[in-house]
Amino acid sequence: MSDRGGAITREGERWRPQPRELEFLHVEPPPAGGAHAIADGLLWLRIPLPMELNHINVWLLDDGDGWMLVDTGMSEDVCREAWRQLDRNVLGGRPIRRLFVTHDHPDHMGLAPWLVERHGAAVWMSEHAHRSSGEFLRTDPVALAERIRGFLHLHGVDVPPGAAAVRGDHREWYGGWPPLAHAPSDGAVIEAGGGRWSVVETAGHCRGHLCLYDAERRLLISGDQVLPTISPNVSVLSSAAEADPLREFLASIERLRACAADTLVLPSHGRPFRRLHARLDDLEGHHLQQLDALRRFCAEPRTAFDVLPAMFRSVPRGFHRLLAVGEAVAHLNYLWGAGHLERRIDAAGVARFVGR
Repeated sequence: MSDRGGAITREGERWRPQPRELEFLHVEPPPAGGAHAIADGLLWLRIPLPMELNHINVWLLDDGDGWMLVDTGMSEDVCREAWRQLDRNVLGGRPIRRLFVTHDHPDHMGLAPWLVERHGAAVWMSEHAHRSSGEFLRTDPVALAERIRGFLHLHGVDVPPGAAAVRGDHREWYGGWPPLAHAPSDGAVIEAGGGRWSVVETAGHCRGHLCLYDAERRLLISGDQVLPTISPNVSVLSSAAEADPLREFLASIERLRACAADTLVLPSHGRPFRRLHARLDDLEGHHLQQLDALRRFCAEPRTAFDVLPAMFRSVPRGFHRLLAVGEAVAHLNYLWGAGHLERRIDAAGVARFVGR
């Protein structure tokens, strides 16, 4: 996450490609309540979101006498109203039979319980994503705030009780915890929308993140793993303070290189585009640059908060500061795990990283 070239967004840093690098689909995004056909049996829908990242793309696939939907929108009135319009204008009286959730963030699964009740849909998502979302929703908010405050203190940020930085769980964006009907595994094949979709499990942005790839038609429903104009947030969370999500993210980039170079990428945010491999190069190169900058910056012991100026043009505030620290820790943990940095925790319980 960064403010490079524009405003900070919740999903990650704004990281615009050069116009010559990506080939965007030459069609305007569908209006709320409308749809565009991407291929036989596959529709592009867009649900408005009440946040800086003001939309999510969701995908509707023919599924026999009903539909398979990929992702949902948040449990917010503006999203529910968009779905009421879609019921009238697009679904044609056919129910959503399967609800495929790419990962457990609220813009992707927040409306799942509402849609399950409305359509009788069966929820398909990774077992890890389903379990982790349930654990999060069952966590006491006070205990969560204390855990986040402890994480921030460890990394050089002290915040008073009740500060916005530790109240950013946004659990109100979830409509509850939906029942899991099926947990597709990596490599499973799903027939829907006129194609055969292979499940590709990725990580880094979120454990248990699932993409769908139709090799014959060269279509990739990428969720948040590959976005055209922002880089997905790759953060260490307070629940797993010593995790190494950046290593997982870079490994997932390599997995996605197996997709055809001319694949049409269908992302959760932004417009569909081609030249997947160029975008993967962009994302990988950005993180490698950040790692190189931090190795130089940590010639002296630094906390994660200390390194924010080396990663971002300005230090974010509020909940964005939590995201920025989480992303800084992801890069520092990567270097620590690789043996390039040493981590020292002082008597006050503050961690500093320094080159070996």
